[in-house]
Amino acid sequence: MKNLVLLFLLITTGNCFSQTPAYCSTNRFTDVAVFDSADIRIDTNLIYGVATNHFTGINDTLMMNVFYPDTVSDTMIARPFILLIHGGAFLGGNMHDMDYQCMEFARRGFVTATISYRLGWNCAGTDFLSICVLCGGIGPNMLTATYQAAQDGRAAMRYIDANRSQYKIDNNNYFVGGTSAGSITAMHVTFWDQTEADAFCPWAIAQVGLLDTSGNSLTNIYQIKGVIDNCGAVSKDSVVLNNGNIPLISFHDEGDCIVPNQYGQVISCACQAFYWVAGSSALHNILSANGICTSMNLVPLSVNHCSFPEYELVHRASCFIRSVLCDSCQSGYNNTPYVLQRCSSNNGINENNSLHSISLIPNPAADEFLLKGLQPAEKYLVDFFDISGRKISEKYFTGLAEQNINCTGIPNGIYITKISRDNESIFLKLIISR
Repeated sequence: MKNLVLLFLLITTGNCFSQTPAYCSTNRFTDVAVFDSADIRIDTNLIYGVATNHFTGINDTLMMNVFYPDTVSDTMIARPFILLIHGGAFLGGNMHDMDYQCMEFARRGFVTATISYRLGWNCAGTDFLSICVLCGGIGPNMLTATYQAAQDGRAAMRYIDANRSQYKIDNNNYFVGGTSAGSITAMHVTFWDQTEADAFCPWAIAQVGLLDTSGNSLTNIYQIKGVIDNCGAVSKDSVVLNNGNIPLISFHDEGDCIVPNQYGQVISCACQAFYWVAGSSALHNILSANGICTSMNLVPLSVNHCSFPEYELVHRASCFIRSVLCDSCQSGYNNTPYVLQRCSSNNGINENNSLHSISLIPNPAADEFLLKGLQPAEKYLVDFFDISGRKISEKYFTGLAEQNINCTGIPNGIYITKISRDNESIFLKLIISR
């Protein structure tokens, strides 16, 4: 491993403030990893701001975790940065939901971060159905929550820009992304100006202040180079062409009714709908028509929400960002989510994480599934998270080579299974279908 890293570093050294040659002459920033997880440092619970939550009246401490290739062994002196924001209907979820993506992008040579942001809008719903049933009458609250999230995302970007030298970040290459509500937030961090935000939520300034003065007192100015949109959208009347030619890569289920793929209202699944947005395909069409690089990756005929395979999302997004860095970005459309797309001829570095041998069988599962590839006598923790990021169950056991896991109490749906042992974790998607 060390020899491979040294060879890689010899290739990537040079004047990194003139980055195109360094970014484009190696297999870094592609579908394959060039670092082991052991080479990635994680700075946790950094405070990037403090802001009052309008709905609780409490000052929320805003936290950030930063993932980055070790600054001693990685001699590239300016690396692209990606901010990744979790979803959860602006009610739930947490920044650890983006740990997998943060780690995998960091293993490809990026500096990444995941953040907490102000959550809640006085809705007692705990899933999308109960949000529809219980919270339709307070839809305007979701507008304020969406605005607050954008404030926090923008505060996080100011913090990163102010601390970029510590993490050897290239301030010419900032990217943002997220999942569901996190992707909506990433869009508003990128595309909103104050006028558009005011049109979306006219009362927001009176309630929570201006877009760019909340959370911290930093005044850093930054420019977003591109966006990773996983099942997100932007407020319907946002003029996405105002902020320059910003490339966008999107991943979306064709029939998603939580966040629509085309124009529509969020959480409109046969119940009370909320605000209007332009979804991923609508944005793809707008950008394509105006000559701005955009890549649309669709899960065809799917009515799920955020079901694009996460490992393939990382592969395609890394390749897309590389094309942006290398001024070779080309627009495209793809509806084969389970076909691997590659942009590197390198096989990458084999991950030393021993948990990567674990698999779930069958998947989809009904009342139980089998964990295979375990180490006998080792202790494991399995956490189950729903698509909003809420932990619904956890199980401890001492491993055999195979372990039956009972899931009779878990409703049908798509879940993320986090399997942990000692200081290692792996995330696997699980589908429950009966």
